[in-house]
Amino acid sequence: MIVTAALVLAGSSPVWHSGDARAAVTQHDSASIGWEGDYYGVLTHKDGSFDVHSGPNTTVRFGIYNNPGRVQWFNAGGYYPALTTQFERDNSTVTITNFGDQVTLGNRDFVAIYSRVRVVNHDTVAHVLDPAPTGGTLPLNRPSTTVQPGQTTDFDYVIAADRFGQGYAWPTAAELTAAGGYDAHYAHMTSYWDNKLAQIAQIQVPDPQLANAYRAGYITTNLVKDGNRLNVGENGYDAIFNHDLVGMLVQLLEAGDLNRAKDYLPTLIAQDDPNDITRMYPDGTWKYNWPWAVYLRKTGDTAFVRANFATIRQTAHRIESDATGPGGIMKATIAVDHTGYWTVDNQSALLALLTYRYIATTLGETAEASWAGRTYDTLLRAVNARLNTTISANGLSYLPCAMDVPNSSANVCGQTNNGNWASMFLFGRWAWDGQLWGSSPAGPMIDLIDSTYDNGFSRLSGLPKHTFGGYPGVSSSYNAGYGSAGLASSRYRSEGIYGYQYLVQNAQSAPFSWWEGIQAVGTSNWSPGTHSTAGSGSSPHMWGQANASKVLLDSLLAEKLDGTVIVGRGLPKQWLRDGATTSVGNFPIAGGRRMGAAITAAGANISLTLSGATPAGGVSFEVPSFLGNITRASAGTVDSAKGTVRLPAGTNSVTVTLAQPPVFTEKGGLDLQGYCTSIGAVNGVVLAGTTAHDWRCVTGTGAQVAMNLDDACQRQNPHEQAVFSRSTTISDPYSWKCLA
Repeated sequence: MIVTAALVLAGSSPVWHSGDARAAVTQHDSASIGWEGDYYGVLTHKDGSFDVHSGPNTTVRFGIYNNPGRVQWFNAGGYYPALTTQFERDNSTVTITNFGDQVTLGNRDFVAIYSRVRVVNHDTVAHVLDPAPTGGTLPLNRPSTTVQPGQTTDFDYVIAADRFGQGYAWPTAAELTAAGGYDAHYAHMTSYWDNKLAQIAQIQVPDPQLANAYRAGYITTNLVKDGNRLNVGENGYDAIFNHDLVGMLVQLLEAGDLNRAKDYLPTLIAQDDPNDITRMYPDGTWKYNWPWAVYLRKTGDTAFVRANFATIRQTAHRIESDATGPGGIMKATIAVDHTGYWTVDNQSALLALLTYRYIATTLGETAEASWAGRTYDTLLRAVNARLNTTISANGLSYLPCAMDVPNSSANVCGQTNNGNWASMFLFGRWAWDGQLWGSSPAGPMIDLIDSTYDNGFSRLSGLPKHTFGGYPGVSSSYNAGYGSAGLASSRYRSEGIYGYQYLVQNAQSAPFSWWEGIQAVGTSNWSPGTHSTAGSGSSPHMWGQANASKVLLDSLLAEKLDGTVIVGRGLPKQWLRDGATTSVGNFPIAGGRRMGAAITAAGANISLTLSGATPAGGVSFEVPSFLGNITRASAGTVDSAKGTVRLPAGTNSVTVTLAQPPVFTEKGGLDLQGYCTSIGAVNGVVLAGTTAHDWRCVTGTGAQVAMNLDDACQRQNPHEQAVFSRSTTISDPYSWKCLA
């Protein structure tokens, strides 16, 4: 039935890596499970199967999966590396959950994969439902396969999957089955990862899927790595790549994962090699010192950095010797997998000189700091001159991705739906991160950010908002990261978050996993939502995930070289809806300290509360909705034209009153019946009371479960990022609307 216009109840390389490192494009659903630092990670798929690449070298499948018309696939607990497949069979709800745990047997460490097939019979008659595992699993219990009406039966299994690169004997069946049951290992797994997550910045945002994606991304990074080697993928790119590692390590350090930094930093690649796919990108050498600078800034550990300064200095000086391009710009490279004088390379070199100057200054290497400053100024002048010439000669209104030619079909940056037009906005890093490390925002690389986003998006063909294209294709794992430079813009400051939401709503290849290049998406893969149906590179792709996590955190909190912490720079206006709260806790700032910040909205009043350590340079509250829109603030210094409220060190709270509260656009009503069935509540929706808050989804057993109406709006409007739900009248259950 249709009930009002507001509520509908329907029915009662890719870039950067050469081709030989790519995985098969036909394996479009792929997620990682296992344990931190394992050597042969396990890949799991939407049908509940998983691939063990060590030991038995087998694929485990469950015959109970019978290609159902609809299947749900999700992380247990929202973010744990326990992938659950759910579907209906014989009037029963079947779930298959797989996860890894570390098991120590006689001083030998292994990764064991634990599986539970749960059958809930919600029929009135018994059904014989045999999990029928193949591939070598060992049963941990032996219940009857005849499941009575109303009965829930769990079938548990285990298989050894990895031994952390060691050569000792595999466990016997008796050892493995005696090592404990599914529940004990699940409890250990969840406790372990929650303790790991407690070490990094804690994010809570009005879109809980983004917070879960951030948590899952951190966990998966630790699953994909081999020992201390931060590899990019498992089913492709199962290696360290020089510029990928730089970005991945910076993200971990900025998020506060500092305990393992002394293990990770020595794995950085200090010498590029055009004949080696893992180190063939010079920008990885030029930016070598960036993670070292972040580590030094966050910890103050001068001794460790000084012990490695010779290599840091050597890589920094490569920038000067590699500035052999026309007019003194950086040399030609294959930065976007084609040879050219790429803008991304020049921005990379500029950022690296800024971070090297910081390291040299902090270590008292005054001559090196002076060299870095002079070389930076020289390169910046050359870059601006070359870009101004190209822009003027070709009448461009945008920043070209090549220094010497416009974007066109003659290079990848002008090809239809090729995301490389925004390459410098992510991989160059200078536009936003350069400002954090002391650059002065000026010149064409800053002035043309907004118009470049305008131009690039307008040239995409047949693609919705907030995707940058692929290689070519629909999107890429870098889609959120391409919004990084938007933090230095006027009109695209929330683009990183919107791009991340696009990935979650439209392009997952597995729960919170993405291919590097996403060639096609569709609705037939798994529900709810639209997902990748063809991809290339690797899935999961950890450099892409690192970029997404970094831009999300940067959009909320970022620390500048002068000790100022910028708060809310990329906060979407939709997160300022009445009653919304956005918070970051345990955020690392200079000198090994941690702080937190919470932003709450109440009509025209936006409040900020700080906690933890005090930033040395105070706080700059810079929400995009502040631009030209501040009436007053309860503390600090207001610049309404710039949209900033500066709080001196020691000021812990402020309330900013807007001249005009955010205005939202109605996006229509809700199909709650369709939403409930898409998340596996096969009996649809029921109104359990008389108010707007009394809608419930109904499971196969008849249980009524609360629904997330914001999530329902997002699923119904997948291309309208940050959409949310609102009821106009609490007493009217049919008054729900979606707004954005």
